[in-house]
Amino acid sequence: MVRLAGGFLLLFLGLALFYPFGRILALGVGEGFSRALTNPYYWGRYLWSLEYGFLSALLTLLLALPLAFLFRRRFPFREGFLALATLPFVLPTPVVALGFLALLGPRGVLGVDLYGTKALLLLAALFYNLGLALRVLLPVALRLEGPMGAARVLGATPLRAFLRVGLPLLLPALASAGLLVFLYTFSAFGVPLLLGGPRYATLEVEVYTLLAQRLAFAEASGLMLLELLTLGLLAWLYLRVPAYPLGPSRLLPSRRPWALALGMGALFLLLYAPLFALLAEVRLEALAQAWGSQDFTPLPQALGNSLRFALLAFLLALPLGVAYGVAARGSPGLDLLGLLPLMVSPVAVGLGYLLAYPGLRGSLPLLLGAYALLAYPLLARALLPALRSLPPSLLEAARVLGATPLRAFLRVELPLLLPALASGSALALSALLGEFGASLVLWRPEWTTLTLAIYERLGRPGEGPYREALALSALLAFLSTALFYLLDRGRGGFR
Repeated sequence: MVRLAGGFLLLFLGLALFYPFGRILALGVGEGFSRALTNPYYWGRYLWSLEYGFLSALLTLLLALPLAFLFRRRFPFREGFLALATLPFVLPTPVVALGFLALLGPRGVLGVDLYGTKALLLLAALFYNLGLALRVLLPVALRLEGPMGAARVLGATPLRAFLRVGLPLLLPALASAGLLVFLYTFSAFGVPLLLGGPRYATLEVEVYTLLAQRLAFAEASGLMLLELLTLGLLAWLYLRVPAYPLGPSRLLPSRRPWALALGMGALFLLLYAPLFALLAEVRLEALAQAWGSQDFTPLPQALGNSLRFALLAFLLALPLGVAYGVAARGSPGLDLLGLLPLMVSPVAVGLGYLLAYPGLRGSLPLLLGAYALLAYPLLARALLPALRSLPPSLLEAARVLGATPLRAFLRVELPLLLPALASGSALALSALLGEFGASLVLWRPEWTTLTLAIYERLGRPGEGPYREALALSALLAFLSTALFYLLDRGRGGFR
């Protein structure tokens, strides 16, 4: 069964990832790469992408580190605040962009227009990545009290214990969190496209512009090759970060638990102010206009496409995620290989498919393949730890009693994996509902989803399209969040 699962996974990766990216490599190495390297404008986009990744990682770590230490303590609503920290994971890019425009855009409620500025992009990156960094740092921070307590017993002050003991033990987690934030922000597409304007277009946005406006496949492939080389280096650095063995985690008592809870509440209100601004600006009449729109894709069609594509892609991503978990349970090589889709951007996937399968351009299987490729690792990462925690004796006992490997998995292991499977499914379905980059590259008018309907309306001037975009964003935020929390039910924790 392990061989069958591994073969299925490798076949899909060969068709959906390796061959398309081989086509990018083949086209990008030649003329496209030389054009990219000799054009100062493209170098400017590349250097800005590096700067954006670095500044975002630095800003995120500066806030995530003290937050991780605060969450080491018991206080009211602690678990609720940790659940709130996962919210950006399930919010589609257009929703977050509209939230920041509603707060700090040309029509923002604060009256301060930061559209097209570096500050707005960094705030959006902080919103997206703070929960990710906290998820990496908190499990380590919870295990520091033993070593730091021993240093204090030996006479060190709290500050000296942190600097001499705690901080060195935290460095691998800080490096991992920083590299992850850098990786995701360097290859960001939706936020720079919707909030940055031409001045702050990242390399990813430039690739899309070359495809959409000039059909310049060679230059787009050259730029994407440069991006993939950088992402490959970042992934290698991330995998090289060591981890120190630490003791068990423990929560500490808080001297002023309610003060800490109130402070945390104020912080999260500030962090999520863009979402409150978005909801405050929504008008029901705009939703009604979007429902029967004659100028844009009507809401029923966009909503139907989003739900249909998400469900169909999930039906493909589910067996892929299970196959990945079964095959990677005892194989570090397959574990790393199956994670590759997390290291590539949706725009790169769309470009690779256009180059690899020109005869299938405009076909639904191509779009669903891209969706499934981007979603199955999210499901599998929730499933794999649960699979590895199952005692081998369960499966061996079923085999002794005459069950085939497949029957033993379905009757013995699968029921025990259902909670983890539900958590992974929640994350995968939420991501599928909000998919933006690959949909935009592979777009056909009749395939317009909610995310593309929002982008469609943002591309038109006037108050009416903007109000419709706000209403659609609020609807998409509600659908994604409700779907995630109904399926996950708090299982995707930090500990």
